[in-house]
Amino acid sequence: MSNKLTLTTAVFLSLLISCSSEDTSISEISENQELTQETNTPTKPEPEEAKPEPEEAKPELKTEIADIEEVLKEFPQGALSFLSNNEKQCIAEISTTESLKSMEKSLMEEGKILQEQMDYFASCNLPGPPGIGIKEAASSAATENVQETSYSTSFASIENITSLGEDGVSPHLEKVDEKTLRLFYSSIKVKGIAVSLCDYQLNCEIQGSLQRMSDLTIIETKDGVRRGYFVELNPQTNQKDIFTAIFSEDGLSYSEKTPLGFPVDRDEIAWGVPDAVLIPNGLVRVYWTYTEDKTSDEKLISATSKTTKGIDFVMDPGYRLENGYVDFEVIKAEEGDWKALMSYTPHYMPEIPQSLFYATSKDGLDWDLIEERITPKGYTYFDPTGIPIDEKNYLIVGSAAPNVMGDREHLLFTAMLVLP
Repeated sequence: MSNKLTLTTAVFLSLLISCSSEDTSISEISENQELTQETNTPTKPEPEEAKPEPEEAKPELKTEIADIEEVLKEFPQGALSFLSNNEKQCIAEISTTESLKSMEKSLMEEGKILQEQMDYFASCNLPGPPGIGIKEAASSAATENVQETSYSTSFASIENITSLGEDGVSPHLEKVDEKTLRLFYSSIKVKGIAVSLCDYQLNCEIQGSLQRMSDLTIIETKDGVRRGYFVELNPQTNQKDIFTAIFSEDGLSYSEKTPLGFPVDRDEIAWGVPDAVLIPNGLVRVYWTYTEDKTSDEKLISATSKTTKGIDFVMDPGYRLENGYVDFEVIKAEEGDWKALMSYTPHYMPEIPQSLFYATSKDGLDWDLIEERITPKGYTYFDPTGIPIDEKNYLIVGSAAPNVMGDREHLLFTAMLVLP
């Protein structure tokens, strides 16, 4: 959920659109340029270089302006893309390229920005963004914490937690053969969804990328069609929707894209992250995150296809889970025997870190959630995906980050889920 690449930016944009009368077309992706930043002598020692204070961004101290075009190339649908040229120029003169990149990334993944980044807009007489929080800068001590490698409970354990060394969120793992896996994940590096081939130790090589979509999940239908489900902005309605399409074997292309018909406004934050699963009767069920009023805790809802084609869906009544559980991932869907992993909302961090949780069901609709985390408390874990190795062991990939509200990396990790 809430750490997803497209969901959090949109709420930031709704008021900004009205302030711009000029064209806001999306820039094409090109190579990044390096930034020369100024430094001031700190007033007291820090364990590592501290984040610049707001006064460093004053125009009179700057010798160069921020490269807005570079930021737009990396974040073509970000907040800056909805400003007029004059407004972009104003912000460029009082900011830095790296600070704006950090702001766009934080908006996509957290829905929060630093106070100094909020001040850019106030200084240019732009309206304050609705629904966007202010986060504190991460302390160096917090980001240096090393995650634990395992955690055990009476009903499940997570073992061999290992970083993959890649910045990414919303992964989807699928089996290619007995020696090869395919991993999809949203990546800043490729400015879209990276498509990698991996061995079972998750040594991966990127094969290509998919653009202008997020939160991809792929299943094979009962009819043998390789069908993906993902979130995308519908250009005809200017709303977000879950789409489905037929995907190639290598996962690098798709065709026959169709919206499922459950759109929401583009500024909806806590929505999306669909997980599709083939259910025992041959139909397809899609689960996703939803909020009723944009302020209450997230709920999990689902829809089931009318036929085995997995194209036309009808909403399932009620909620699958309530009270802030997100990032739902079904890891087993057999007659009378369903298993799922999920995360918890980031809204209460750092007091309550995001952790992984485990639930079971007999039909995939009514879930028995064990409200005890299965990952270490000192780190945040979210966006789980997994495949079975055998009846008791599941290979898991997810995203992890320090349990702080400041600027932080979201690194992919792998682990083994072991059931008793």
